[in-house]
Amino acid sequence: MLIPDHKSDFESDGERILYTKFRLDGSTKSMFVLHSVFTSHHIKNMSGELDFLVLAPNEGFFTIEVKHGGISRKNGEWCFTNRHGKTNCKKIGPFEQQSATMNSIRNYVLKKIKHKKEMHDRFERILWGSGVAFTSMPEFIDFGPEGHSWQVLTKQGLHLPIGTYISTLSKGSHREHSAKYWYDVNKTRPTKKDCEDLVKILRGDFEINYSEINRMIDNEARIEDYTKEQFSLLDFANYNQRCLIEGGAGTGKTLMALEILKRKASQNLNIGLFCFNKRLGEKLGNSISNINTYKNSTVFCGTLHKYMLNQTKSQLPSIIEEHEKFFSETLPLEFLIGCDSIEDDDKLDFLILDEAQDLITLNYLEVFDTLLKGGLRNGNWIMFGDFSNQAIYSVDALKIFELLNSHSSFTRFPTLKINCRNTKNIAEHNTLFTGVELPKFTSRNHEGNIVSCRYPKDHPKEIEKILLEIEKRGIPLSKVTLLSPKKNDHTITSDYEPLFKLIKKGVQYTTIHSFKGLENNIIVLYDFENISSDRMQRLLYVGISRATQELYLVLDQKLEESVARLVKNNYSKTLLS
Repeated sequence: MLIPDHKSDFESDGERILYTKFRLDGSTKSMFVLHSVFTSHHIKNMSGELDFLVLAPNEGFFTIEVKHGGISRKNGEWCFTNRHGKTNCKKIGPFEQQSATMNSIRNYVLKKIKHKKEMHDRFERILWGSGVAFTSMPEFIDFGPEGHSWQVLTKQGLHLPIGTYISTLSKGSHREHSAKYWYDVNKTRPTKKDCEDLVKILRGDFEINYSEINRMIDNEARIEDYTKEQFSLLDFANYNQRCLIEGGAGTGKTLMALEILKRKASQNLNIGLFCFNKRLGEKLGNSISNINTYKNSTVFCGTLHKYMLNQTKSQLPSIIEEHEKFFSETLPLEFLIGCDSIEDDDKLDFLILDEAQDLITLNYLEVFDTLLKGGLRNGNWIMFGDFSNQAIYSVDALKIFELLNSHSSFTRFPTLKINCRNTKNIAEHNTLFTGVELPKFTSRNHEGNIVSCRYPKDHPKEIEKILLEIEKRGIPLSKVTLLSPKKNDHTITSDYEPLFKLIKKGVQYTTIHSFKGLENNIIVLYDFENISSDRMQRLLYVGISRATQELYLVLDQKLEESVARLVKNNYSKTLLS
């Protein structure tokens, strides 16, 4: 048995020749031949390597050093010239070198099995021998006392069965050691099992599983890094008082917003980082909670609604249907009335907006104008948003820009193009489903493996099936988020009891609206009654782009043809262009 049984690269032509000889020559069929055995436990050097280790049942363990090319010895110094014409000289000859490496391997093996007394005693008696194959030397040369003739394999000897050389090496080694006190004619020869045991010690099989969860963790780490594109914009933003930065989903806008906050906080400023969604606000707040750089700064990090509630002490209406009007109209008005006399020292030195497309309304701009030193027109601020694809509370990006322009002048930077969140597979499917421009990628973006679009009869049961499949793969269900365009009490899953058992294990479920600005490893999208309207296209874009590694779409059967047409059209329009 040759280990490994296939190899294409060799240190020398001599190694290749002898390896091929061992592989094709049937005379060593009963032997175990290990090629290139490295040891970091060398008795003389920091490390060493055996070209070949032959484990021959009923014969012994034999190490073979291969020397090919030009060979000379002068004044006791050995010189070897390789196939590239490079000459290497050393005082230690190949026989001494091989003997030292052989003993190093033997000592390592005995140390490895010292706790197994019976096995240790057995291996201590087994004969080890060494030889040198001079594969370019036509015939034998007497090397004097450095080596025995029976240790040498020449080019001429390669024409004979390789087993003949091993037999010669065995006889010579046994003859040389037969007078030693430890030598026993019966115990010195290894059995087949002895050979197999040594193979396991030196080259035992092993497998390290790269689990699904480990893969996800490694991929998560890639997201937390900045691209060159982002860094350049951050640096430019330092030289502009008022900035608008646009970018599609996954281009790192939230990361940049947090980085700006950290930089400004080190300047002892009063800073506000605002967003629209409650979940995103909580995430932003948690991101800065353990950072010490803010001790000399006053920092608010969360939703604009929470900030206004804190300032006005207003009470949220008990009727849920009144919440939207309360947050968009009543609360901003109460803030403006109650805080119109805010002292300049209490105002914000710097304003940061994340997901700004949801916060640029007439009422909210009036609030920002009031709480910022110098107002929007003369104050310092930076806004991050995706105005083309994620403005799900506004239908027209141009109107958003017009509204902002009416309140202030600002620098509008080139749009962020590099996606650092999604796998390439997910991003491509987002383009196919929504027609948005395919983003650019970095070397950190992996291809991804699962994007699944399903059209089952029973949607809740299918979602349950997906979750069980994920759980079976060893992935915590906290890595999964179920997203619907509908509120939770109106979704198709609201009355499906088996799902609630899985939700208790950590599955998140919410609306696409409330998950804007956030992400999870695995996203399951459902409850789409159509995919063609402008509103549904925007929600689909937002939903798909929340998935960092895996995506499942559970759609109505009646949408299958529509999806096929949509994908075909978008493919020709975007990916082929």
